[in-house]
Amino acid sequence: AVVSTQSTEGERRALAALYGDEKGVNYHKFFEDLDPVAKEPRKYEKNLAEMVSHIHFREAGTERLLRREGCKTVESVLDKIKETVMKRRIRLLEFFKDYDKLTSGRILKSNFTRALDLCGLNLTVDEIDLLAKEYQSEVVGKEDCIYYHKFNDEIESIFTVKGLEKSPTAQVVQYKITPEYLKNSLSSPLQKVYDSIMKHLAQFVRTRRMQLYPMFEDYDRCRNGTVTYSQFRRVLCILCWITDELEFHALEEQYKVRVGGMNVFNYLAFCDDINAIVKAESN
Repeated sequence: AVVSTQSTEGERRALAALYGDEKGVNYHKFFEDLDPVAKEPRKYEKNLAEMVSHIHFREAGTERLLRREGCKTVESVLDKIKETVMKRRIRLLEFFKDYDKLTSGRILKSNFTRALDLCGLNLTVDEIDLLAKEYQSEVVGKEDCIYYHKFNDEIESIFTVKGLEKSPTAQVVQYKITPEYLKNSLSSPLQKVYDSIMKHLAQFVRTRRMQLYPMFEDYDRCRNGTVTYSQFRRVLCILCWITDELEFHALEEQYKVRVGGMNVFNYLAFCDDINAIVKAESN
């Protein structure tokens, strides 16, 4: 009605011809052309392309396997797995059996990788390759398979000896986990600094006849034998033992352990070593 008062009959027919068809007049399009509204461009496709460009796809089953520096020999890889299994009491066989439907003792290398990944052993790609080469099938036509039973028997040897029921008098040696701090290695210059500062601290403890453990236990709320680096430095600064940054660094590198995803200081091992030096010097 408003348009009819401001337009001629010819104009109305032209509009009807432009926006009309056999079904009627498309008034939505008429209003859009009459009062156009700027539409924002679609961003979904652009955002999706940016997300995909930042994703580095890996082989299936190795999503959490990163190419970082790991163990160099099969023995070191096995020791790493044994320590993890010993601490967490993992039954590795349960993860492999699902891929061996015929119970042949062999599975494909890709399934072997997937099973290790599901175990949560935190192995690198290179470490898994070392294991795959060590336990690779020797059967013709099955070179791409892994003898997981042999691998599992080696890991399970930390708990018991296979076939022990046939040798009841055999002597079984309990597997002992190597403390993590003993795996730390220092460079030659840093080792000299470490040896020097340990002798200096041992001399201080021997002359003062003091106990080190209570000094750190106040900071060890979880009673796991570790404190943070800042707490360790605070104790030594209170005692006025060390002020040199290089000496702090040497001790921290020697006694660092991994707890809760971060490096902390193993003060129990530090105190034990100091007391051992004091005892040796006293004798």
